Amino acid sequence: MEKIFIVAKFFLIIGILLFSSCQKQISKQNSQEKSSSANNANIPEQVRRIFVSNVDELYNAINDAENVDTKIIMSPGTYLLSADYPKGGKLELQYNMSLQGQPGNPEEVVIDASALPATSFSIPPHPAFPGAGRTGVIRMGNGSNSIEWLTAVGSPLSAAVSVIETDLITTPVTYIRVAHCIVTGGQIGIDIRNRDPEANGRIINAELIDNELIDNLVGFGQGIGIQNSRDVSGAVINTTLRNNYVHGNRMGIRAYNVVANQSVIKIESIDDRFEENGLGLALLGAYNEYPNFTAHDNSLSFEAHGTAIINNLGQPSPPTGTAQVIAGGMMVIGGQISVNSLPGTSSNNKLDISLWGCQFDNNLAPYDINAFGARSTYPSINPAGTNNVVNIWLNGISANATANLTPSFPIEAAGTNTVNVYR
Repeated sequence: MEKIFIVAKFFLIIGILLFSSCQKQISKQNSQEKSSSANNANIPEQVRRIFVSNVDELYNAINDAENVDTKIIMSPGTYLLSADYPKGGKLELQYNMSLQGQPGNPEEVVIDASALPATSFSIPPHPAFPGAGRTGVIRMGNGSNSIEWLTAVGSPLSAAVSVIETDLITTPVTYIRVAHCIVTGGQIGIDIRNRDPEANGRIINAELIDNELIDNLVGFGQGIGIQNSRDVSGAVINTTLRNNYVHGNRMGIRAYNVVANQSVIKIESIDDRFEENGLGLALLGAYNEYPNFTAHDNSLSFEAHGTAIINNLGQPSPPTGTAQVIAGGMMVIGGQISVNSLPGTSSNNKLDISLWGCQFDNNLAPYDINAFGARSTYPSINPAGTNNVVNIWLNGISANATANLTPSFPIEAAGTNTVNVYR
């Protein structure tokens, strides 16, 4: 009897220990869940979801004023945009609104703007610039906006600046995400833009992840555009590019502060591919293309890790005109003016480029990189300005890139415009 009591007592003690252990594990798990919930409390989440299956439902969802903080999920199909709908048929995302196609299959959802007329893209112009203001097909920039897992087809008319545009200047800081999309058929595929004085001091934080930018051949023909533009001051754009495939465009990417002052662009590129464009990358610290304006005290930085810049051979042909684009791998300029600008109106601009393990191969000979500290578009005979500086760091296999360096064209006697390369 005593032995039975001892055995029972033993199992009772074991049971108490196991129960206590389980209680500790449950308590720890609950604590971790509460902690995780607390950590995510400040991350915006669109809890409202609206499912659409045709173009009528798409327009109704996007234009309904009640649909802020909403994710619109699109069923497979082609959504042919029409000027018969509000806002000339453009799609303008509301505050914290996002569009999502079919995860894993961006080709299954197609937003097609090919039927929209030129009038669909007109917006009030800056009074000092000729012609009407223009915008893109899908407009973002209202709080936090995202577009994912779909195909966007632009308008064949050069009147549309872009297929996807960030010029809804509604909030002073905006967060933009475009991921897993195919963007084609536009003048600019994805345009990250602060424009006009209404964007003074505005900050855009953008990420472009795993997109394909292909056959954007209308007008400028850029896969990606990043710009502070048209008399804007103190504007900032921070952009992360990762695993994008940019090919078959006149220019893969053009980033610049154009007719801007004291503005900043920062770009980080990781494992992107700029292939088979007329020009792979055009990076300009500043560019003044109008009389009676300036482009002073701007900066642009471009840092790339593992990005490929290959087979950019001048076809499709880059745009012609006052910009005088040089085809090939990269064209980089500290400060530039056009034939329409006054001399000395692009000064104190800086362009920093850092390349780590980036592959250059088979770009239009003889140079992978054509670099100018300052450049005046021919036939101007006066320097663009002074104190325009380009710094290029080539690390790892990036050091194999060939480069042509021109401190100033035409020559600036004081020598304040410079290009420096570090290998």
